[in-house]
Amino acid sequence: MMITELVFDGLNCIELRTNKIKMIITTEIGPRIAFYGKVNGENLLYWNKDGIKYDDWNLYGGHRVWITRPGADESQDTYLADNEECEYTIRETGVKITSPMNPIMKITRGMDIEVISDNEIRVTNFITNCGPMLYSGGVWSPTCTKPREGVKYSIPLGDDSLSWDIVKIIIPRKFAGNTVRIDDPQISFNSNYMLINPMGIVTKRAVYAPQGKIAMTYPEENLTFIKSSKCKRDGNYPLGGCNIAVFVGKDNFMVEMETFSEEQTIIPNETIENVENWTLVDKVLKFE
Repeated sequence: MMITELVFDGLNCIELRTNKIKMIITTEIGPRIAFYGKVNGENLLYWNKDGIKYDDWNLYGGHRVWITRPGADESQDTYLADNEECEYTIRETGVKITSPMNPIMKITRGMDIEVISDNEIRVTNFITNCGPMLYSGGVWSPTCTKPREGVKYSIPLGDDSLSWDIVKIIIPRKFAGNTVRIDDPQISFNSNYMLINPMGIVTKRAVYAPQGKIAMTYPEENLTFIKSSKCKRDGNYPLGGCNIAVFVGKDNFMVEMETFSEEQTIIPNETIENVENWTLVDKVLKFE
């Protein structure tokens, strides 16, 4: 593998490259992953340096570290302080990148990224309470992807290893100025999966998914991108106990693949994590 400091889209960045995968992490803003895909392939992530803005905050896209708050998952604590220049440490197999401490919340956020194999990278998303008081919340790990022609998404439902199993799906019908259809034609099911075929209609679905996986298939590139994060049964997850979510943006400008950690009290100097494994498979897997 190779680790290189470079400029991407005018921003100072670090590139991780294996024989099969390329990942670019910004250091000038973030923490954020701006590029992910095959070494000579397209960027699977939605990235727009001049994209959606709210006050002084810019979405940019890519993968980022957000925070869930108990009872207020769309609060401004969620995203504030993820547009600033970060500190980073390069290691033999990866990089750790950390945002400055927010002066009000006394929280830092970051990613510890490690190459596991040619087609797998571990992304440990974390927040740290740097203040003298208690904080509460969880680590929210949204990955903005670009839903090109033929791209679909799937979330495995249930856990076949259990003799007792439920399927829990939460529909945020109204949130952040959006209204979501219950009878959404983009969402379908088979015996084992919730399937998402993006059609440009704004929607969000949150799922309790014991397998902790969400996948994107891209036939034109002949690949499957899988994000997986360990799920704790009966964990205190947000949105009614959901550990996975998917969001389809208006006119298919992006689709977010989201995982969540449990929400908990964070004592001073404590760090909580949401560990994701990103795997790129050189074929289009069938989710049936």
